[in-house]
Parts: sequence; structure tokens; C-alpha cells
Amino acid sequence: MRVILATLPLVVACTSTPPEIMIDISPVNVGIRSIDPELDPLHFDLQLTNRGDKTLSIESVTFRGDTNCAFTFDGPDYFDLGYEDTAFIRGWYQPTVAGEDQLAMEVVSNAENYPTLVVPICGKGVEPGTTDVEPATCEVPPEDQADCEE
Repeated sequence: MRVILATLPLVVACTSTPPEIMIDISPVNVGIRSIDPELDPLHFDLQLTNRGDKTLSIESVTFRGDTNCAFTFDGPDYFDLGYEDTAFIRGWYQPTVAGEDQLAMEVVSNAENYPTLVVPICGKGVEPGTTDVEPATCEVPPEDQADCEE
């Protein structure tokens, strides 16, 4: 029996993936809330995560279409995200009239998968004591829909 030993060169391939933005949930239905002004606003968090290993740079986060001024937002807390890093956007929902509330969050970044990520957000305001209500249907408001004026 003859054994031949050979030395093979070790080749290591390093690949890098472009920034990819992911949101934890879309569309975002924040639920049903009484229009009772004595209640505190309903709080919710949105998470934006980079799935690529190159830095994700968030250029802007804007909201449009909130005709009833039912939503307020703060954030994101970070604008440059490394691999698997997450930025949080805090939101509050305080409906003042009964009915569905809709808006769109637009995130502009250097992400390869969604350079402009559009996320529909919705909720439903109900009169105090109302039960058996269907949840809101989240849709992206038209581009030309006016925003609320506070």
C-alpha cells in the first residue's frame, strides 16, 4: 500500500454583505384604544435591525398621513448600525376621535434591500365602553394625504 501526502493551500474567502434593513413587524397595528382623554397614551416600540455586515446608515425617518394627530414618535436612538445592531423608535397612540387612524413611516437609508422602507402603522379609536370591535386594517396612506396640524 502506498500513501501519498500532499500539501494543499488553505484558501479563506471573506465575503461581505451590504447593509440590509429589517423591521421587527410590518404592518404595525397598535391595537384598539378608547378615546377617553383621561387614559395615558398606548406605548409601542419599533425595531430597525441591520442584517448586513456593512454599516447601515439611516438618513431620515419621517411619518406621513396622520390626519387625526393620534400618533407621536421619538427616535431612532441610533442612526449608524453595525451587523445585527438595532435602533428603536418609540411611539405613542392617543386617539381623539372614534375610527381608524393610519400613517406611514418612511425610513431612508443605504440599505440594499429597501433604500426607502415604507411601513404602514394603524390603530383604532373607540368610544369609552365599546366592546366587540374589529381591529383596524393597516394601509399605506396616499402620498398626497395631508398630515395633521397641531
